[in-house]
Amino acid sequence: MKKSVLSATVLVLLLTGCGGNPATGPEPAGPTPNPAETATEQAEAPSDAPSVEGLTDANSGTFAFLLDAAKGEIVLPAEAPEDVEGLRTQLGADAVTYALVTVQNPEGGLTLDLETVTVSTPEGQALELRPASTVIEEWGAAANGGESSPEVVGLVEQYSGGALPGQTSELLMIGGFPEVPDIVRTVTVQPTGGGEPVEATVRPES
Repeated sequence: MKKSVLSATVLVLLLTGCGGNPATGPEPAGPTPNPAETATEQAEAPSDAPSVEGLTDANSGTFAFLLDAAKGEIVLPAEAPEDVEGLRTQLGADAVTYALVTVQNPEGGLTLDLETVTVSTPEGQALELRPASTVIEEWGAAANGGESSPEVVGLVEQYSGGALPGQTSELLMIGGFPEVPDIVRTVTVQPTGGGEPVEATVRPES
């Protein structure tokens, strides 16, 4: 009888040892990532955006700046507006690069107009983007012997104007170069009226 009891006790101990102690066992695996969410996050990074010298995030294409009390963001390169790009093609103008500048201009300030957004490269290139209304007007003059067509006049009026006080405004800028360089050293914003230019800082989270 004693032998039978001992064997049963050993068997119980062996079975307990094989099961392991839940308190000291491996922790359960975390939640499985949602493939749809991961794909969305990867898609948000613009594939054709420039890398910035010294920045680890090579997909960043959003730059922030501050002019007096006005806050602005530059998306570079920006998606080409269909109406502007269609007119450019129709008039036979060369390929260009677009930048979209969003400005939050507080109450009580002045209307903010931009003269240029300048992209510089490590090699010393300085590539300028100018207000869309100015560039569109030049396209029309070049294609029509110095005269503007109704289509040109309409788009010039649509894209004219600056960032009004108390509003958030979108300003379209156009550069006479086909694409943004692979590496950008600085992005500088020059307001109209002779103000001091300011350097826009890259946003790594973009």
